[in-house]
Order: sequence, then C-alpha cells, then structure tokens
Amino acid sequence: MTDTVYVTMDMDWANDGVLSDTLALVEYLRIPVCFFVTNDTPLLDKLRHHPLLTLGIHPNFLPQLSGQTFKTYLETLREMRALVPEAKVMRCHALVDATPVLMAAREMGFEADMNLFIPLSSGIALKPFNHFGGLKRLPFFYEDDAWAQEKDHPSVEQHLLAGASCLKIFNFHPIHLYLNTEHMERYNRAKPFYHQYENLAPFVNRGPEMGARDFLQRLKENADSRGIRFGKVEELWA
Repeated sequence: MTDTVYVTMDMDWANDGVLSDTLALVEYLRIPVCFFVTNDTPLLDKLRHHPLLTLGIHPNFLPQLSGQTFKTYLETLREMRALVPEAKVMRCHALVDATPVLMAAREMGFEADMNLFIPLSSGIALKPFNHFGGLKRLPFFYEDDAWAQEKDHPSVEQHLLAGASCLKIFNFHPIHLYLNTEHMERYNRAKPFYHQYENLAPFVNRGPEMGARDFLQRLKENADSRGIRFGKVEELWA
C-alpha cells in the first residue's frame, strides 16, 4: 500500500453537465476511479464501460432515518443492486453505517464497503480489515467536503506521506470538483442551482486558494513525481 493511492468519487445526483466535466477531468489526469452511483442517468452506460472507472453503489438511507419513506433499507439496497448489478463495493450516502446494512450487502454479493471516514488529522494509520459479516472494510482519510471545513487544510503532501503502512483512499464529489470548492460557503451558495448546469459557472472558484479540483490535480502531480501509483480499488479485496 505504501506506493499506491486510490481515488473514489460519490455521484450524489450530480447533473449530467457536471458529470461530463468530471469524466473529462479523469480522462485528462488518466487515473483510475471508483465511482459510487446514486441514480440512473443517460451517462451511466458510458461510465459503466469506461476503462478508467469501477462502479460501486451509493445508497441513500436518509429518508428512512427521517421518516420520509416507507421503503425498507433492503428495498433501497435491492434497487441499487439492480441499477449497478456489477458493483462489488458500497459507500452509503452521508456515511450511514449499520450492521444490518453491511450484512445484507454481503448477502447480495458485495465484497467491500467504504463507509468509514477517518481523517488524516486523526493521526491513525488506516488499514483494510474484515467485518464479521464478510465484507472487507476500507476506511478512507480524505473527503473533499470535510477537508473544506477543516480549519487547517492538510496538504496533498501530508496525505501522501501519511505513513509507510497507511491505506490512502481519497474521495471527491463531482459538484465539488466542478466548483473547485475550497470552503463550504461556496457550495451552499451554488446549491440552489445544483441541477442547473448552465447557472453554476459563476460560482466556480477561480481564485488562488486551493479547492477540490486543485487538490486532485496536485495529487496527480505529486504522486507521479514521487513514483506513487494510482491503483484500482478492486485490488483491495481481490
């Protein structure tokens, strides 16, 4: 794991213009990405067959928690399994984590989950471990929206040099890559136009302060200069 980093992205219902922008960025950087799908889109078939992408699912259990639906967690999982039948890895929206969900995911054929976010600032060297229900648990230490809320933004270099045995998984969101989010105030101002691609451009961070897009590009540059490879996440449970 020392010389390998892994990049993941949560779709989070991004509109197709933002998704296309993210895909163009991935192709420009030539990095493999695990893409966690939230919903059907005309671009899903393109994502499914893209050589740089591995698809996972990103089920949303917040409606169950807030009492906004009578749908069970099993129904939600089955719907996502049907949408992305090839998926072997899961990350729940808002990182909702529960033993019944993990157990059901394993029974449906999933191999791993990435629900556990433990930031670099914790000082903990992350490692994969096995859940008693059978899933491989893959904690991650960078999340663009969490990083944007930290008082002292840990640098790309700090993440890359986190430790000889640290599992290095980075997570981004298409909307934050598009906006180049550096502080969540930017995202909050843009949020009313989330599904209106033509109205999002004025909210993009074009200033000197590093945002999510800058972070990913710098991650690629620094990893390449240090001889660190970008791996496919399926290596972690194969």
